[in-house]
Amino acid sequence: MPGIKLTYGKNGIKTQIHYSTSDPEVDAEKLKLKLFKPFDSANEIKSASISKLTSSDLQDFKNLLLVSGKNYSETSEILNIKNDSKLKLDKRISRLQKNLFRFLFKKKLIRLQFESDQLHAEIMEFEEQLNLSRVSLEIDSEDVYFDLYNDVRKAFSLLQQSQKKWDFTSTRATNRIAERTSARSTITRSLIQLAETDLPILNTDHPPMCFHNINGGDIYLYPGFLIIYESKTEFAIINYAELNITHSQTRFIETEGVPSDAKVVGQTWYKVNKDGSPDRRFTSNYQIPIALYGELHYSSESGLNEVYCFSNNESTLLFWKAMYDYIDAIKKASSLFASFKN
Repeated sequence: MPGIKLTYGKNGIKTQIHYSTSDPEVDAEKLKLKLFKPFDSANEIKSASISKLTSSDLQDFKNLLLVSGKNYSETSEILNIKNDSKLKLDKRISRLQKNLFRFLFKKKLIRLQFESDQLHAEIMEFEEQLNLSRVSLEIDSEDVYFDLYNDVRKAFSLLQQSQKKWDFTSTRATNRIAERTSARSTITRSLIQLAETDLPILNTDHPPMCFHNINGGDIYLYPGFLIIYESKTEFAIINYAELNITHSQTRFIETEGVPSDAKVVGQTWYKVNKDGSPDRRFTSNYQIPIALYGELHYSSESGLNEVYCFSNNESTLLFWKAMYDYIDAIKKASSLFASFKN
């Protein structure tokens, strides 16, 4: 399979063709949300269909990855069959070699061993084909972009250390009087993990940064672009020049225990009056802490719409700043390139 050389700098992003991951807990949470949807669809925080998200200038890249994924799956299937056949054949050879009358099967053993050796050679060849069927990505960037992306990786490492990381999957406005709450909105959230992990369709020197996404494709951050990945055939590639990322501080009424790296900025009551005082009609009323968290919102004109929340607001702010500076540099380069073309 061909590899990809991606170059980005003052002249924009260029791709040249040259020849040369799942988490069970997250998967279970995704299926749980899909089967027992705990919110109205109108309130869901979700990106548009995968088919609509890919940037036009990266469509050829996506097509190449689709072909690569198809070849990888076909080769894997053949390799599994070959491995099963060799395992059965070797067991048969072993049984004959242990037989008291093995001298009667001398010619048969020679033939079976020859077949086993042939299968071994075929397996080695298919394993090599399997490695070659994945696209290799070579990144070539100017120093300024390399340094900015390196800052993103450092900030991501800090963000990974947040004690709690959530994907916000829905939000709705509350009726504060009827629900006797001080919260302006009710949010559905799921715990996630951040990871550095390779995609099965793409080889890189360094694994991309991954944000798990409970109600859609996971977000993989590469130099110059990101991939929204659901499967080998369902994914989108978005140019950073089309990406927006915002940071905000959110005051969250925490009913599940405040993480130790979060700040408590106030208190409220389980049931409150309009003026914020405890509703005395509820004898078992109790105080609830208000925690300060960091929030990230990914969006694009093509329909990307994902919100994440982290217990460590300082780390969230650092990651947003590193990403913003990196994206801004790419947008300026793309804008400059577009003006030269016109």
